[in-house]
Amino acid sequence: MGKRAICHACLKALPACICKTIKSIDNQHFIHILQDPSEEKKAIGTARILDLSLTRVQITVGECFDASLFDLDNCFLVFPDPTAIPASEFVDKENITINKRSQFILLDGSWKKAFKLLMCNPFLQSLPKVMINVEGKSTYRIRKSPRDDGLSTVEAGYYLLSQLENDNDKFLPLLKSFDYMIDYQISRIPADVYQKNY
Repeated sequence: MGKRAICHACLKALPACICKTIKSIDNQHFIHILQDPSEEKKAIGTARILDLSLTRVQITVGECFDASLFDLDNCFLVFPDPTAIPASEFVDKENITINKRSQFILLDGSWKKAFKLLMCNPFLQSLPKVMINVEGKSTYRIRKSPRDDGLSTVEAGYYLLSQLENDNDKFLPLLKSFDYMIDYQISRIPADVYQKNY
């Protein structure tokens, strides 16, 4: 049996291609996604939606990263932490300056893998933390998180950028692409299997 044909843009099988749902969005704040290698080619991975949609974004795949490649004076890690500043309040803090070189780092992987990325890269641990305010639970209906506040990477990106720019509508196309991807995947799962496992 031959390999399935893959869309070279979204990296999904052609029947599952999400490219027609993608809308280019000019985000003000740069998003740098550090992706665990196990996520790079996952059919239900969501970081690619951010990569295809946003004008200021980068995905770097790996487990250990070279701190010298980051402008640590202008990086902020999106991660739940007691010291984290809510994204909605972030731009109002007088002691923190966001400029054109600022980067907001998202860790892409399961909660366990994201925590491993954090532990493997001490420079990430020392960055100022940002948290996002979320009403309700993730709509990632085919992947479960051990945390009640767990989000997919695209959802985290949506909430972060919406709160940083104080604009809930601008980034909605991210969630529309996400929903399309999830709906397609669910349509391929037998109803009884879906009910049993999800």
